[in-house]
Amino acid sequence: MKKSSGRILAIGGAEDPDEKNMTILPYFVKMCGGKAARIVVCGAPSEKPKEKERKYDALFRRIGVANVVHADIAERADAEREELLEAARRATGVFFTGGDQLRLTSLIAGTRFGDLVSERLQKEGLMVGGTSAGAAAISSTMFTGGNDEGTVRRSDVRLAPGLGYLRDTVVDTHFAQRGRINRLFTVFAENPQILGIGLDENTAIDVRPEVSFHVIGEGAVFVFDGRVTHSNAADAEEEEVLAVTDVVVHVLPHDYSFDMKTQRPLKPDGTALPKRQ
Repeated sequence: MKKSSGRILAIGGAEDPDEKNMTILPYFVKMCGGKAARIVVCGAPSEKPKEKERKYDALFRRIGVANVVHADIAERADAEREELLEAARRATGVFFTGGDQLRLTSLIAGTRFGDLVSERLQKEGLMVGGTSAGAAAISSTMFTGGNDEGTVRRSDVRLAPGLGYLRDTVVDTHFAQRGRINRLFTVFAENPQILGIGLDENTAIDVRPEVSFHVIGEGAVFVFDGRVTHSNAADAEEEEVLAVTDVVVHVLPHDYSFDMKTQRPLKPDGTALPKRQ
């Protein structure tokens, strides 16, 4: 498959709490072309999509974007509207708000709008941003729920197919703030080829799909290499604790990167960090 020509900004939620000193949203605007950006804001993950779209409309306009369009998707039929499709064809960026990632996929996956965003990301350099649920939905596998205080058991995690913008990847958000490390370990036990990415709040990754990503923001990005040496997931019951051995975890702060081809972290100067012998 041809590598994507577009980029993704996946945000761990609660971005830019001090709106006078925003960092992450202006970064997305710059990705999209600065003041010339044309951004479609999609509040579909939220129970109050119009309210979310108005909020981000105001934030993007404060940054200097004059052309902001509300997706206004409350039913799947709304994602087939020609007016929305035309806006998406002209857009330099599409931004998915927070809410419920299953609500987002159930409303847009397989629609003309959802397919157009995916196609333009792959072929035309479209920028796609998402925060919280909007970030969790971008991967091939996504969390739809789970017990933040659970242990490494299948019963503590619920998964579903995501939008698939990032292949063989699962993204979790609000990561350290909600203690979600057990959820990624459970995924690895069942599906060891998956790369797991945990995003702290007010932290984001600028992703070139299947190539690399770069960390921005005040928190950390946790990268879990799921190529484990042993898992008993095939034999354990739903409520039993799973065995998972030799998981590699990287903790990356602002300005570090990760090479998705070599599966190695990079220092801010671009130097690859050596593997432990």
